[in-house]
Amino acid sequence: MESKTPQERVRHHIKKQAAASNRRSQFEEHWSDLSRVLLPTRQGFTQTVVDGDYRMENIFDGTPMQAARSLANTVGAMIRPEGQTLAEVKAQDDALNQQGEVQEWMGRATEILDSHIRNPLARFRQATGEVDLDLVVMGTGILFVGLAQSQENLIFQSVHLKDGYPMFDDEGNPYGMYRTKKMFIWQAELKFGKKNLSKDVQEKIENDNTDDRIDLLYWVGNRKNQTVENPVFSKDFPIEELWMEMQTKHIIAEGGFHEFPFVIPRWDTTTGEEYGRSPGMVALPDSNTLQSMGETILVAGQRLADPPIMAPNDGAFQEVMTYPGGISYYDVETAASVGGNPFFPMISGNNLPVTRDMQTDIRNQVAAAFFKNILNLPQGGPQMTATEIIQRKDEFIREVGPVFGRFQTDYNEPLVDRSFRLLMREDAFGEIPEILSGQNIKFEFDLPVDKIKKQVQSAAASDWAMQVMQMAQIAPEAKHLVNVDALARFKADAASLPHDIMNTREEVQAKVQAEQQQMAEQ
Repeated sequence: MESKTPQERVRHHIKKQAAASNRRSQFEEHWSDLSRVLLPTRQGFTQTVVDGDYRMENIFDGTPMQAARSLANTVGAMIRPEGQTLAEVKAQDDALNQQGEVQEWMGRATEILDSHIRNPLARFRQATGEVDLDLVVMGTGILFVGLAQSQENLIFQSVHLKDGYPMFDDEGNPYGMYRTKKMFIWQAELKFGKKNLSKDVQEKIENDNTDDRIDLLYWVGNRKNQTVENPVFSKDFPIEELWMEMQTKHIIAEGGFHEFPFVIPRWDTTTGEEYGRSPGMVALPDSNTLQSMGETILVAGQRLADPPIMAPNDGAFQEVMTYPGGISYYDVETAASVGGNPFFPMISGNNLPVTRDMQTDIRNQVAAAFFKNILNLPQGGPQMTATEIIQRKDEFIREVGPVFGRFQTDYNEPLVDRSFRLLMREDAFGEIPEILSGQNIKFEFDLPVDKIKKQVQSAAASDWAMQVMQMAQIAPEAKHLVNVDALARFKADAASLPHDIMNTREEVQAKVQAEQQQMAEQ
């Protein structure tokens, strides 16, 4: 098969990107509505926006934005808890994890990995925070994981959904992505070098027109017909990377990655759809209602504070001015018949308490769409019994547990795996023990959702054990059903108690034998 020319390759990718854009046109309409009310900083799907635009002209109630931000912050705290290691590196073979040298290397690798990810220069918190908001509002987020240009630290970058066009295989895994980008010529020269740009752009540089912008198309995806088994040069890596000028059909740069560099989590998926659906989509109708209601209540309040005035006038009757502070004139004969003060406020029938109650109801519905009633977990106190607290936590697990389970699979694991592989190739973990040669590794996450689940199971186990002990009063053999040692250890683990306060099984056995010997001697 004859290979394509550079121009033919660029035309092929432009066509593929246009097809990807057409497939999601309905989603873009939806995203435009969502960003307008819930996330104004992410506008630009169906209209052109300028950097620095106010973008909040028609916002009269900030409740939807606050609810979305609150859920996004909760998502971040749930899947990336501050103050603890993001993921623990382990050998796939659990037997190896019992080896002293393996434990030492894995512990060191865990600390190094976490320190590189949370390095301020990597901008991990900023990028993941933006992706969390995209997930909550749009249903899909895009995160780039790579090395900084200095090659000295990791770098995390969020990609605006309007510029990114991810592509998924039949199993729902991302295998490629297009990205459109407008770039100043001086930026392109700085990034790629003048000699790598097209002749048209080079001429603009020579004519000092570097403040013009050019349209670039970026492609990352599986390389077809890969023939190099152990590639050395980036252009032979299994993941292809292309930077292209769309107008001149010119390939600026070609490279590659060892693995797909983008993490693309989705909140919830529907069969046949590539993009995710979000709580923001559920909250959108009520969010729009809140804006209309907020504007109406604001005008009504202004009318009460500064009501329109009726005044006599010896002339033609004019249009009634109902806006706050407006003056409407009526003829003097009517003024005489009215009697009393000829100047009086126009009564418009405002009833602010009712409208405020309606507004509060809609705000509560928006909050419920963003799980506010579920995510506010109860604490111990006189208002709720221990059983009620456990029931609420069980409800929490059933409502949001599956969501955070997907985040671990589609968000945390590919993020950590990509970071680990990058650092491995940079020899960041030092010499690997010989016993780990050819072995696979895995990542274990200690998430708050898992802890809550253990607490619910711990409460259920305690309740079961107490019922069994009550049965043992009638049937004594029932008490042997309860493994007290295992129950106590599970409850300690569920409560996240320090391991050093609990004796090992060997220590427990030794104490039991010592007690038995002492009793025998007595």
